[in-house]
Amino acid sequence: DGKQEHAASMMITGCDLSAITKPWEVQRMVAEKIASEFFNQGDIERDKFGHTPGYMYDRSKQDELPKMQVGFIDNICMELYESLEKANPLFRPLLDGCLSNRRNWSNLGERRTSFADISSANITLTSINTSRVHKLSNQPEEESGVEG
Repeated sequence: DGKQEHAASMMITGCDLSAITKPWEVQRMVAEKIASEFFNQGDIERDKFGHTPGYMYDRSKQDELPKMQVGFIDNICMELYESLEKANPLFRPLLDGCLSNRRNWSNLGERRTSFADISSANITLTSINTSRVHKLSNQPEEESGVEG
């Protein structure tokens, strides 16, 4: 059935993009690694083939990573995780994680944190409220495996 295939596709995409929903330190580390790979690819395109790299691949734009992440969340991730949560409230922790990381990236962008300083940035970070996760899963906090 088409609805089941669509739902399955959405869940697979949600898994593919799930780093955006993880605790901040995981999200930050994954975003830095992916951005570094993109910048390396852009360097190859420029140096080997003489092409101007696309925005996300352009190392000269690396200090705009927070802005790029906010755009990625706003234009790709939010609609997906909002739709998943609407279909089933058990997806709410993913949406909450995405929102929390959006606030963190936005905070870094507002402070104009450089790419080199992102991992050591001294900022006030937001964290997701895991009490709802425990309530929805009916698991005691110490057994759920969710860190708060």
